[in-house]
Amino acid sequence: MKTPNRKEQQKLVRQWEETGRELERIHRAALRGMPYNREDVDALLSLGDHIPANKHNGEGLIEMQRIFMKSDPRKQR
Repeated sequence: MKTPNRKEQQKLVRQWEETGRELERIHRAALRGMPYNREDVDALLSLGDHIPANKHNGEGLIEMQRIFMKSDPRKQR
């Protein structure tokens, strides 16, 4: 396979961006169409019961942001 030139690379990037937006739209539409299931919601909320308490008061949000940043797929390139 040949390496795409600059113009082809830009076209590929635009296609990936458009595809990503469309997939996100489809994903959100699918989630909106899901019926509310109390058991699923309770299961998600109960996950917090299994996380050890933070020893430092007032730093819970900072720790949560740190965890979210680690799991951000855009940061794992």
